[in-house]
Amino acid sequence: MQHLLREECIALLLLSIDDNFLLMFLRHSKYVHSKAQARLDNFCTLSTMKSIGDIVWATPVNLKSKTLDGYLNAGIHLPLDYTENGKICVWIRLGVWNLDKLSFGQILYYAYKVIFMIASDPRAIIAGSAVIIDFTGATSRHIRKDPNEMKSWVRFVQEAVPLRPRHIIFYNEGKLLDTMMSVMMFYVKEKMKDRIVRCGSDIEKAFEAEPDLRAVLPPELGGEGKPVENLIQANKRHFLEFYGKGDPTGTIKVDESKRPISTRDFLHDYKEYDLNIMGKSGTYVKVDQSEI
Repeated sequence: MQHLLREECIALLLLSIDDNFLLMFLRHSKYVHSKAQARLDNFCTLSTMKSIGDIVWATPVNLKSKTLDGYLNAGIHLPLDYTENGKICVWIRLGVWNLDKLSFGQILYYAYKVIFMIASDPRAIIAGSAVIIDFTGATSRHIRKDPNEMKSWVRFVQEAVPLRPRHIIFYNEGKLLDTMMSVMMFYVKEKMKDRIVRCGSDIEKAFEAEPDLRAVLPPELGGEGKPVENLIQANKRHFLEFYGKGDPTGTIKVDESKRPISTRDFLHDYKEYDLNIMGKSGTYVKVDQSEI
């Protein structure tokens, strides 16, 4: 099956085929060939086009970039240890994102690289993942209001990424998240809606959903894991070591002229979000910035 997927990949894509790269998608699909082919096709297509912002995600990462160094030192996307039941936990810290130094497009570019790095470990695909999106310290500037950006990112995660999110947990999300959630829930598939947990300021709700998280989350988040600074340095070392061997995503090239007709519908179309879907009438309440 791996050999067959390799041949089909070569027919469509101009890239240096790596067995581990193919295995990511076979594992995710539980070795169902048609599903693996579809997700692989979607991943390569979205990796080589400008989905959000002006950066093509498959552009090789520059390890000497000061922007990358600042991103890694901030610890915006932090993979944690594996839980006892085998899940990988990822802690996303929106509040430490300096919008004056990193654009949204740059943040997603680096998020893409972290996602690929995580997916390269078979354990992350087999047991699944838990994602904590932490809004501590975030402001209204960190909330994305463009439905097209949300659509593009949700489509990438749902149709292309070879990971299995078991829970998506929002912590300290505040009232401004409501509008963004309305857009996100419009695009999220039904099975994923049941896996979304909103904690507010109560981190115990995260532990109720994923009890094993307590052992890997840092003390700063009510857990018993490593301190945040240790996590930041560990992630930086891992990132530089992983991509120091070369950026595997940089070899991805799609030749659309070779795409079989049968694969052109793999990437599902997502409907446009109606900005008036929530209506314009009603009572408007000024949001307390301390609650954001």
